[in-house]
Amino acid sequence: MGGRARASDVAARAGVSVATVSFVVNGKARGRVSEATQERVRAAVAELGYVANETARALATGRGHSIALLAHDMTNPFTAQVAAGVADALAGRASLVLALSTGDQAPAFTDATASTVDGVLLNWPGGATVATGTPVVHLDDPDAPGPGVCFDVEAGARALARHLLDLGHRRVRYLDAARPWATFTRRRTALTEELTRAGADVQAERCSIDLQVARELTLARWDTWRRDGVTAVVGATDIQTLGVLSGLTQLGVAVPGEVSLGSFDDIAFAAVAGPALTTVRLPAHELGRRAAELLGELIDGGPARGQVVLPVGLVVRESTGAPSTLLG
Repeated sequence: MGGRARASDVAARAGVSVATVSFVVNGKARGRVSEATQERVRAAVAELGYVANETARALATGRGHSIALLAHDMTNPFTAQVAAGVADALAGRASLVLALSTGDQAPAFTDATASTVDGVLLNWPGGATVATGTPVVHLDDPDAPGPGVCFDVEAGARALARHLLDLGHRRVRYLDAARPWATFTRRRTALTEELTRAGADVQAERCSIDLQVARELTLARWDTWRRDGVTAVVGATDIQTLGVLSGLTQLGVAVPGEVSLGSFDDIAFAAVAGPALTTVRLPAHELGRRAAELLGELIDGGPARGQVVLPVGLVVRESTGAPSTLLG
């Protein structure tokens, strides 16, 4: 055979799949590949003189970890902060991180794909299919089975609700995320319960986490909101609330003079918006860092833990103020 032998050559000689070859040469065949099949693969490797990629070999032998980060949208600034936290946690460990956007398609991490990584960080609160035996840590999914890192979003939502109530707001509209994921459901539930308990009128509707979509929704809803006496609008994420702000700016509506805005996340743009957003700070960088550390422990054979819950905090900025009706 001319040239360097490839994994596909070994697979053809042994009568197995390339994924099976990868499992065997990377030391991940236990519980996945029979002893007889492993022997056939090893014989083919020896016969063909196959040498695995040295980077992959280093990762497989413990000198580093290969990790896949699966997220709904890697272009989202919040997700980018999460990825930065993952990278910081892995700095100096010769680790490979595959950051993949899955879009609207729920990620399915098959055996063939899992053979190339040591573990998965799953930033997809709606659930996913991951190959059996692959260590997984869930991010921002309080209802996920198994190990994960999430936020105490209920505490943040209640703090934001009390802030609005203290300012005098009693008619609030909430833009929920379009997907009914647990992290968003808990934000909405805690906020609306706190407001309703104080006698406030709060109504929620779903909106995609998209600047333009939130902006267009605001342009379509503002007349109704104003007629209903709405004095505050809260978005499930900063992206949505920034879209609301864009729409209100186009309409010439003063923030917070005519309507106050609140939010969740505290991405960098929230602090430099005009006006800067009052928001519940969810420590995205810490989420990524802690999740990567937890996954590293699992890969090294450590015990599986439950959910690690990170504290959050309300950051009060210029987008909230007393309703104009109270200011006279």
